[in-house]
Amino acid sequence: MLIVKDAMVMIHLAKITLLESSCKYFNNVLIPNKVYAEIMAGKELGYVDVNIIEEMIMQHKIKVKKIGNQKYLSKTTQFNIQGGEAESVALYWQEKANFLATDDDNVRRKNLLLNLKLLGTPAIILLLYKKRLINKNKFKDSLEELRKIGWFSSAVIDKVLIEGEK
Repeated sequence: MLIVKDAMVMIHLAKITLLESSCKYFNNVLIPNKVYAEIMAGKELGYVDVNIIEEMIMQHKIKVKKIGNQKYLSKTTQFNIQGGEAESVALYWQEKANFLATDDDNVRRKNLLLNLKLLGTPAIILLLYKKRLINKNKFKDSLEELRKIGWFSSAVIDKVLIEGEK
């Protein structure tokens, strides 16, 4: 299963120590060059999650790929999607990926227009739990860590917790 991930998903999964489990589940993980550059910019700032991501790239569990067809990239800018998110969407189309993992609100709002199959970090955590790649404690702890990070509303975190109880 092929998935393209943007920087925020990679960083969130690294922070909550689920990046490796998600790579194991998806098996074929790609990030575009710009996402790699955005992540590596955190290295000089001393972000520990960058080391985790870098290690996964060195182990070839995450592959960095160039956008070969610029028409995909220009299509994203028509929808006012910029930077790493633009390259992630373009790479998703270029590689005909199964999923695009993004936590970007702009891309998520335009999901139907762009014909994307999206997953966010909370959905990935739920998926790993339902596929029994993480246990219930790790599932709950990961969502609580996401709550502390503050990127997601409590309503989103609570909804995923409820879904996990089903």
